Amino acid sequence: MSESETQWQPTGLERFAHLEDKIHRIVEALKSLRSENDTLRAENQKLKAEIENLHKKEVTHHQGLVQLQKEREALRERVEKALSLLATVEMR
Repeated sequence: MSESETQWQPTGLERFAHLEDKIHRIVEALKSLRSENDTLRAENQKLKAEIENLHKKEVTHHQGLVQLQKEREALRERVEKALSLLATVEMR
């Protein structure tokens, strides 16, 4: 017999135990991945809520900016009218 033929060969029970160990490692990896997936889903939901809140704030700020621009334009018109009145007074 050659040296390679005399090497140790696992028995059926040992191969089954090895397979059992692989299955156990796969199950543990799957549990870990599921846990990580749940964590990522929760973080994703949190970030979506944060984005929604930021969007609402942005809309509110935009509305405020539009209002301020309208007020600025109205004030500019009033100032122009006042300057126009002053100009007519100075001409007299």
